[in-house]
Amino acid sequence: MLMENTSPHEERRFARDSITDFQGIAQGILDAAEESCGVEALERDLERALAVLQRNADLRPQFETELISLIDSIREGVVELVSFVMHELRWQAVEEGIRSRISDPRANVSDLRLYEAMLDAFSDSWRDRDLYVRFDR
Repeated sequence: MLMENTSPHEERRFARDSITDFQGIAQGILDAAEESCGVEALERDLERALAVLQRNADLRPQFETELISLIDSIREGVVELVSFVMHELRWQAVEEGIRSRISDPRANVSDLRLYEAMLDAFSDSWRDRDLYVRFDR
């Protein structure tokens, strides 16, 4: 995605801006999830988050770190965000991050259910796919 004639400084700024964009969109999703019921209010921003991830494949390791840190927060909207983008992208590092939390014997049972819901999104038969216009085919 980066231009061939950009300096290392410009490349770092571009990467920082893309990550900051994603963080802002993610925060908006989490805030909206606190205030709403259902995914309809979130879907436009879920699409925006997915677009940032898809446009910036070279920043995948940084985005994986961002998503895994969201998994640890288990706030309203995290399951929707992670599930939506991972159903499309299926990044192994994120899947492994979720699996490791499920296998932790000290994990909270309520959190386990949320981790399992996110893990389900890695499947073609994801049970919540019909909640989203993008996947309701």
